[in-house]
Amino acid sequence: MRILNYLILLIILMGCDAKKNGGGNRGNNEKYTGPIFDMYIHAESENELPSERMALCIPLSTIVPYHDPSQAFSDVWNKALTNPACDDPLWSPRNYEKYLERVESQLNKNNVIAVASGTVETLQVYDSIFADKVIPSLKFRIGRDSFSVDSLKNMLSENDINLLGEVSNQYNGMAPNDSRMYPYYALAEKLDIAVSIHLGSGAPGTAYLFSPDYLASLSNPLALEDVLKKFPKLRISVNHYGEPFIDEMITLLYHYPQLYINLAGIQWCYTKEYFYEYHLKKLVDAGFGKRILFGSDTFIWPELIEESILIVNNAEFLTYEQKADIFYNNAVRFLRLENK
Repeated sequence: MRILNYLILLIILMGCDAKKNGGGNRGNNEKYTGPIFDMYIHAESENELPSERMALCIPLSTIVPYHDPSQAFSDVWNKALTNPACDDPLWSPRNYEKYLERVESQLNKNNVIAVASGTVETLQVYDSIFADKVIPSLKFRIGRDSFSVDSLKNMLSENDINLLGEVSNQYNGMAPNDSRMYPYYALAEKLDIAVSIHLGSGAPGTAYLFSPDYLASLSNPLALEDVLKKFPKLRISVNHYGEPFIDEMITLLYHYPQLYINLAGIQWCYTKEYFYEYHLKKLVDAGFGKRILFGSDTFIWPELIEESILIVNNAEFLTYEQKADIFYNNAVRFLRLENK
């Protein structure tokens, strides 16, 4: 993996520091046009692409506006994805080659370097195709990816991977402070490997579809406090920022200044009005704009990258500086690229 070596060269070629592109605070609703770090996309393998084309209507929260439990939710969900109710859905690619082409197009069109979460095998495919446009991150879930600590250490080292995540134990009914994770946190802290942890929403009806052990109650970020205290040198970003527990997340950000959060697609899960007013604006108004990372949570619909960028860029309450921080500067600091 060519991870951080070529990354710095790419940033230089792309125009260097976003602050220079932005100047200063020049009024609301000025669009950010510099390079972007998308801190969370899924590195999909060929067998993860559905055989039938699937449609996505945004926002995701309204894709099944109501449900009669006399029907199987899986039938309702599949109907919503194959017969979309919206006028302009996103459609999944017809094959894996088209999927990779569309990912590449999105990265190039939007000036994006993406942190791709996947298996070693899929990350190798991504590295061979996207090279310096992608930073590899090893996805992990206890029960699904039951690597020993030593095996994980070897996998990270042998494949030049410096990020662990998304850690998605919530889908297995595990809180972030489950003691089974402690040896892995200890390894990441020792190796200075940054960790991204899923705390927040899955798809509507997740427990009826993909993950019967998923618990929405485990989104509460206060369960992460034990981890932050036990591993104070561990770099952590929280994917989906523990929504809808915004006040609890603000409390954690206040008390643990090393903690970062990643939007990770929540911007397209809910209506823009709700996301702006009760999530993003509240987090920024509380004073934590320097620790918000941009992430699209893109998977089988590559155009979610562009959709996610537009939603944040169109937030009129954000200054240009705040957008530059979210899209670029905060990621540079979190990834420790400032002096490289």
